[in-house]
Amino acid sequence: MRASHLLHDWREISVAGRILVANGFTFNLGFYMLLPYLADHLQRTLGLSPWYTGLVIGLRVLSQQGLFLIGGTLGDYLGYKRLILLGCIVRVLGFALLAVAQQLPALLAGAFLTGLAGALFTPSSNAYLAYEAPDADRRDRIFALQNWSSSTGMFLGPLVGIVLLSIDFMLVGLGAALLFLVLLCAQWRFLPELTEQEKRQVGHSPFWRQWLTMLRNPHFMGFVAFACAFHLFFHQLYLSLPNEVKTRGLDAGVITAVFMISSVLGILLQVPLSRRVPGLLGRSRTMGLGLALMGGSFLWFLTHFVSDPRLSFVGFGVTFSLGSMLVLPLLAASVPRFCERSELGSYYGLYSCIGGLAAFSGHLVLGALLSLEGLERVWIWSGLATIGLVAGFGLYRQMEKLRQPGGEKL
Repeated sequence: MRASHLLHDWREISVAGRILVANGFTFNLGFYMLLPYLADHLQRTLGLSPWYTGLVIGLRVLSQQGLFLIGGTLGDYLGYKRLILLGCIVRVLGFALLAVAQQLPALLAGAFLTGLAGALFTPSSNAYLAYEAPDADRRDRIFALQNWSSSTGMFLGPLVGIVLLSIDFMLVGLGAALLFLVLLCAQWRFLPELTEQEKRQVGHSPFWRQWLTMLRNPHFMGFVAFACAFHLFFHQLYLSLPNEVKTRGLDAGVITAVFMISSVLGILLQVPLSRRVPGLLGRSRTMGLGLALMGGSFLWFLTHFVSDPRLSFVGFGVTFSLGSMLVLPLLAASVPRFCERSELGSYYGLYSCIGGLAAFSGHLVLGALLSLEGLERVWIWSGLATIGLVAGFGLYRQMEKLRQPGGEKL
């Protein structure tokens, strides 16, 4: 990656944009300090059964994904900075509870607050960032920069977490809480109020009518339907990948290696890929290719290398990461094309909410399929690859429609 490109994109954005891009690093640093080690803490240290452990972790996921729409809508009405700050406060409380809780009720409360925090600040952070980039090309670059920042946090988070874990898990949780407390103070002090935000007024139209309007937006819902494939694929890092590693009798270090490969490639290649590939192929083809690569990466699970069985997972990690780097920033940058400026938070919230439900449903279906002893796994991995091709082509066609006159809102 050329540092000059990174510095050029960084200098091109406003002070508020730089703070929001830095948020991606800090959010992921704190998140991945704690979450990768939470399940082990719950089972090994606190003695919870796998079912109760799944309940705690599942509640965090559902509280975040299920409340994205509410968080985004609140941002449209109350202001994006206010929701970002509120989300940081709630996450401080959630991480602190997870750090000190010994009983199930307190753990559930901590998990719920941790998820709620993400539902509050993520849609508003994306909406604020979209305001900072008035045209599609700059939005693509600023969201690519945010994804690069997030990848860096994702890489460093587990390393910081495991150092603190060698002392005590409580330090991991309190350290993550302290990080978000510092972030809260920094944003309260330095993140400007978005004075040009066109806030929605409570008396004009009930929020539920706005939600119905979004659901009846055929272009947006078509985009979301195909984009759900990204969320389905991404969350297989937590289900299909560990399951395949276990099935082959390999240790958990292979999973860590895949995450490290993904993070390092994101740090090195995200910015140059986002600058060059859309210019060569076009945005629509780049997004379609990204989904196809993510789905096709599961075909590596059909390969077996006698010399080193881990090579199949290296190939999976590289292919999956390349696809994700191509499509993720463009997905986030594309949402404003379907809505008015005053609705950005709600549209980001609905997009994330439906994507989360798709990921959750995919967990249920694929979990059941992976549990069937008589089912040949070639059908599962080929099925995911087929979904990638279909969704990639569908997303390409959907985005091409926006090239027509009047197709883009913002």
